[in-house]
Amino acid sequence: MTESSKVSNFTKEELEAYQKVYHKEWDHNAMVDGIFEEFADEINAKVAEGVLDSKREMAKAMREQGIPDSTIAVISGLSEEEIRKL
Repeated sequence: MTESSKVSNFTKEELEAYQKVYHKEWDHNAMVDGIFEEFADEINAKVAEGVLDSKREMAKAMREQGIPDSTIAVISGLSEEEIRKL
């Protein structure tokens, strides 16, 4: 017997009792999912910023070696404008 068929056979009072028991669990799961989603977004943002910082460091070192900005832009994926600001 599936969970939905069990619930559909409940009386109104049984259904209310069932909902009270599982309401806390549903709320908890929704909260946990939201926290994990927020945490994943923060981690992804930090990783992306770290990658961008690495690209900037690499581009700066390449500039110091006299490599043209246009070449650095192709290799690093940064814009020539951003490279000139380094």
